[in-house]
Amino acid sequence: MLDTLRVQDPAALRAIAHPLRQRILMELAALGHARAADLARATGEPANAVSFHLRVLAKAGMVVEAPEHARDRRDRVWTNVAASYTVDPGTPTAVRDVVRPALAWAEESFRRANQPGVEREDRILALTALALTPEQAREMAREVEALLDRWGQASLDAARATPDAQRATYQVLAVVAPRDLPPAGGAPDAEATAASTGD
Repeated sequence: MLDTLRVQDPAALRAIAHPLRQRILMELAALGHARAADLARATGEPANAVSFHLRVLAKAGMVVEAPEHARDRRDRVWTNVAASYTVDPGTPTAVRDVVRPALAWAEESFRRANQPGVEREDRILALTALALTPEQAREMAREVEALLDRWGQASLDAARATPDAQRATYQVLAVVAPRDLPPAGGAPDAEATAASTGD
């Protein structure tokens, strides 16, 4: 098994962007290997839907069959090809296939935040402006990455230790970047120009 698979192929980007496929990869990481029926129980999704998503992940090179765990030749058991998956920010189509769906999820999270019955103690919606030197920004980015890695490993350890415990899939969208980036293509942003000139 690879330590990290860098997701760059467009098909793999589309595969990993789907929330159920992310959950399947997470469950496989916790279980080590599993059948579609096992993953259906873990995710609460129909087995035929899980089988479809496993085939998509397999075609994208992100999961493989583990015949050594199968009961017979017809028994299909799956495992991850890597301990973790990463998407490089500059990867072509990453904005369309990964960033936009994540931003849509973040927008929906903000929209639902004030609805009755929504649990608020288990989530944070934060947008903070910081005045940082480049070295401070690099240090903060390393700390955020380390925090996410620590919690990712802790959640997998807990899932392995108590596989029957009720869990939900949580997502974290963290962006550390200069706020005053010029728009793509170098053209000035009309709204920003109007705001700065008072128009």
